[in-house]
Amino acid sequence: MVDLTKVAGDLDGLADRQIKAGGFKLTITSVFAIFAFISTIVGGLYGGFVLYQKIEGIAGLDLGAYQQQMKVMDTKVSGISGKVEESVEYTRDIKNGLREDILGIEKQTDRVEDMVRALEDSVDKLLRENEAKIRASIDAADIRFENQRERVRISQDSAMTELEDRLNAKLQRALDNPLAD
Repeated sequence: MVDLTKVAGDLDGLADRQIKAGGFKLTITSVFAIFAFISTIVGGLYGGFVLYQKIEGIAGLDLGAYQQQMKVMDTKVSGISGKVEESVEYTRDIKNGLREDILGIEKQTDRVEDMVRALEDSVDKLLRENEAKIRASIDAADIRFENQRERVRISQDSAMTELEDRLNAKLQRALDNPLAD
């Protein structure tokens, strides 16, 4: 087993110990501080070197090619913008045409409705006028039918009476006949 009190005592004494390097006496704390300072310097130099490389890369870029690409993009954007304006104008023309068509259809619909109303009125008027004529015709036909039926009944009655008289006469002759006994 490890004696923790001995390890703790060694650690407490570690901060007070000194190291001799190159004629200088340094404590552990100062060694770590120097190491941190040197690593900061080296990290700063490395970052500066990377930044320098990036700046060199940007400075070495061919701006003419980018300008050429920008001109091409401007041309494309201008063409698209012109087409958009043409499309907007075409859409506006379509909208105005549709508006005119709808107004024309509404006018035609109004005219047709007026014509239908006028026709309905004239049909109603004709029905009312003809209804009276039709009723009068029906009444006249009914009267004629009744008269005809009455004539048929009278002629039937007279024919029946005549038939009855003839039958009675024949029956009487048959009864009066001495041979019939």
